Amino acid sequence: MSRMRQTARTAGLVLSLTLLLAACSGISTSTDYDPAANFSSYGTYAWTSSEGTSTDDLTSTRIKSAVDATLATKGLSKVESGGDLAVGYQVTTADRTTYNTVSTGWGGGYRYGWGGGGMGMTTTTEQNYTEGTIILAMFDQGTKNLVWKGSASGTVDPGKSPQERAETIQSAVDKMLKDFPPGS
Repeated sequence: MSRMRQTARTAGLVLSLTLLLAACSGISTSTDYDPAANFSSYGTYAWTSSEGTSTDDLTSTRIKSAVDATLATKGLSKVESGGDLAVGYQVTTADRTTYNTVSTGWGGGYRYGWGGGGMGMTTTTEQNYTEGTIILAMFDQGTKNLVWKGSASGTVDPGKSPQERAETIQSAVDKMLKDFPPGS
């Protein structure tokens, strides 16, 4: 294989890998909590209104179902009102752009006083996407204080089926609540 073909093949592989990694960036999460809160005293929760959430009923149902399922595995029971914790969420979206640049080249340099030439190629691709974030908050019903909050962010893919959307939301909630309750 000629050096030029080998370099072009390597450039193609690097570009493919870069695009694959960008597409599979996954879900990023962040959590915070009140270290003074006694999480072992919480056994029940109720949903509170999520003012400011501009999401459709289908997405809202998927989020609540995912949180309900995950909190049940953590030993918390949902009640219609009251409860030890009040749980609420909000959803945000933001349009984002990423740029991926791949450079390849060879040659160049000096030998015995002679200058050498080189060849190279740089390719930049632009990817526009929407990033969605679920923000989940838990409040102590007795003190009304925020005791835990978390967020999960990932790329929104409008081409996903309803089942895939539910699975993505469940994965995001599972990852966000992985270490809940704190210290467990």
